[in-house]
Amino acid sequence: MEGSVQRRQKPKIRLYIPIWYHPHGSKMCVESLDQQNRILIISGSAAKVTIRRTSSVYPDIKKDWFVDWEVVQCALYKEGTRGRTRFNDEDLAAAFGLSDNSGKLGDWLIEQFGADSAKPGGYIRWEEFLNIPCPGTGQDGDPNVSIRLDEEIRNAVQQLLA
Repeated sequence: MEGSVQRRQKPKIRLYIPIWYHPHGSKMCVESLDQQNRILIISGSAAKVTIRRTSSVYPDIKKDWFVDWEVVQCALYKEGTRGRTRFNDEDLAAAFGLSDNSGKLGDWLIEQFGADSAKPGGYIRWEEFLNIPCPGTGQDGDPNVSIRLDEEIRNAVQQLLA
């Protein structure tokens, strides 16, 4: 990837995981993969991530991906956070551990929080630990999703990109 850097920095670790990563990320798994419509849903007990081609929402934007996330902090009161960010193919591959390429804008996040790859407002990843869209406190109430990348999740993203 032109203009990319490969700068890695180990994050501060708490109980074998980055301090910015929530342990519930290990509960996230592939819920469904629709290759024909280019949609992948990854979910867990308190969070959901949907990855889809931007063209499925906006036909004029054909090459990128929308990554939508939702975190439920308290189901009883419908408290939570949701958001959307846009990735290109390189961002999606790097976020999900298929490469360690990170654009220059990710340098600051990598230097401040420790990571293999990062994109401001998009993701931060160290090894198999991914946060979308940003680092967190690792505690309940963060407005981001943590995902522990396993082989099934990586393979599903690889199939989307194929």
